[in-house]
Amino acid sequence: MKQHRILAWALFLAVMAALPSCERTQTAKKDRSAGGTSEILVVTQNEEQWEGMIGDSIRAFFLQPQYGLPQPEPLNKLTHINVSGFSDMFKRHKSLLLVEIDPSLDKPIVETGEDLWAAPQRVYKIIAPDRTSWCETFNTYKDAYKVMYDKVERDRIMSVLRPSTDNKIVERIKEKMGFGLTIPSGFYIAKDEPDFMWLRKELPKNSFGIFIYTTPYKDTLQLELNSLVSVRNRLLQEHVPGPADGSFMTTEREFVPPVVNYISTYPTGFAAEMRGMWCLVGDYMAGPFVSYTFPDEKTGNLVTLEGYVYYPNHDKRDDLLQLQSILYSIQY
Repeated sequence: MKQHRILAWALFLAVMAALPSCERTQTAKKDRSAGGTSEILVVTQNEEQWEGMIGDSIRAFFLQPQYGLPQPEPLNKLTHINVSGFSDMFKRHKSLLLVEIDPSLDKPIVETGEDLWAAPQRVYKIIAPDRTSWCETFNTYKDAYKVMYDKVERDRIMSVLRPSTDNKIVERIKEKMGFGLTIPSGFYIAKDEPDFMWLRKELPKNSFGIFIYTTPYKDTLQLELNSLVSVRNRLLQEHVPGPADGSFMTTEREFVPPVVNYISTYPTGFAAEMRGMWCLVGDYMAGPFVSYTFPDEKTGNLVTLEGYVYYPNHDKRDDLLQLQSILYSIQY
């Protein structure tokens, strides 16, 4: 692992831990939170805040395109209301960002709340003496906010999927790989080789897939982009044929080259997250994928969990997020 990347994530975690916040958590049983997939509700004091530099800062971050999708789609959906309309119905939203300008303050304050009015829910409120300091505070901590908003989204998705868990597939993964993974109904095991599993869910217009594979772990160079792609291409050529004779799945490297980020928020404690596009050699199918690769201390292997989507001419962000939520359900 490159040293500067490790340091970058260490600094990021330090920033999260040092948020100048007052956190509130409600433990009583709450209603299920509301809101669309990846939607954040922004509550301002007036329209000027939303239409001006505060709203511009929020939109510039949360509406930037998500990498690895064939059609442009934003990271999040933003909905806005003024605080005068912040009724009990809106307080049930799963992801809330509250804006307040208070000229009497000497410096900005950040308040955070978890499951205040519904569950799962994450609330952030930035109170600042002026617009400039509000935007500066938001830009300092926006990455940390997104990490927590994403966690709430995954938790909400899994609360819906978990009741339909396919226990037979879960038991097979546990027996073979040594860890648990929540697989909802509709998937089936398409391939079950010694170090490779392929789960599929086929629908009339779209399809989803999950790969689980292991390789011997020798050194951290295996977590670099080129190594991850090389292993992926080799195994997919061997195990994942396309519909045409001689076709097989591989990694698209020209138009949407894959990227790797090293994250410490994965349930295993550390993982290399790779995003990009898959395509077929010898055919014309393609779509987005996301994978997580991490060392397994018990087996001495590198484990990769990957989800991919095929849904031509349609948005795919939400489908990929659903698969990502399943990959985050890993438990040892």
